[in-house]
Amino acid sequence: MDFDVRPQGGSGKSPFRYPGGKAVLTPKIYDALSCSDCEISGYAEPYAGGAGAAIELLAQNVVDRLYLNDADPRIFAAWNAILDHNSQFIDRIRDTEITIDNWRRMHQLVADPRTADSEFDLGFATFFMNRTNRSGIILGAGPVGGYEQSGKWKLDARFYRETMIKRVEFFADKREIIITSNMDGVKFLRSFKAPLARSTFFFIDPPYVTAGSRLYLNTMNEKKHRELSSALKRKKSIKNWMMTYDDHPLIHEIYSHAEVGSFPIRYSLQKKYNERELLITPRSSL
Repeated sequence: MDFDVRPQGGSGKSPFRYPGGKAVLTPKIYDALSCSDCEISGYAEPYAGGAGAAIELLAQNVVDRLYLNDADPRIFAAWNAILDHNSQFIDRIRDTEITIDNWRRMHQLVADPRTADSEFDLGFATFFMNRTNRSGIILGAGPVGGYEQSGKWKLDARFYRETMIKRVEFFADKREIIITSNMDGVKFLRSFKAPLARSTFFFIDPPYVTAGSRLYLNTMNEKKHRELSSALKRKKSIKNWMMTYDDHPLIHEIYSHAEVGSFPIRYSLQKKYNERELLITPRSSL
């Protein structure tokens, strides 16, 4: 089944760049949240990353509480820095020079988080690398414009200071309604007990099978993909969820218990291209 994805109605509140970001699915998630027999009070992302869809929903006042989880301590630190030290984070955006020397310092912090003096420094370094690396890939990609800055685009090509400041300011008063955690995605899902699990909508965007090692800081092997599928199948209290995946035979196999469709998405890597990805929902929903 192919799913129609309408253009998103929000303004792209996430301060992060992610190739193939899922904010485009906001209308589809909104439809799922608006079902007449759903009593949804929370929204959760076990693999949050830039949390594009979550932030769109929050900006549109569709959800009252967000649960953002990411297993990687760098992403976790970045969200905590934005939420817990909002004005300081804005000052750092405004004052940090976008130079290769600073890029190298930030790269060292992200490559070895133990060298960071604080979680805030690690979080900002993660944000900096996301905004200045090719395609927003935090590790495993070089700086925009190259190390010699001889390319067409320079290091600051995606570091829009005023736009980023506005997007970070959006979170200034959101700490009480955004709960962050640093857990394995499956453990995060299992941590939701009834009735909270039944009143929460889960948008699940795990590391993909084919490109996971390149696009994500944390990857998943086949065992972990199967474990995630099993958790969703067995945990009956989690009834409201939606998942995206790359179109891979393994995913078709392990989600035979669910409804598997597809939707178009545009990737912005070194070359922009269109792709179709899988959209998976409980068999009883869409």
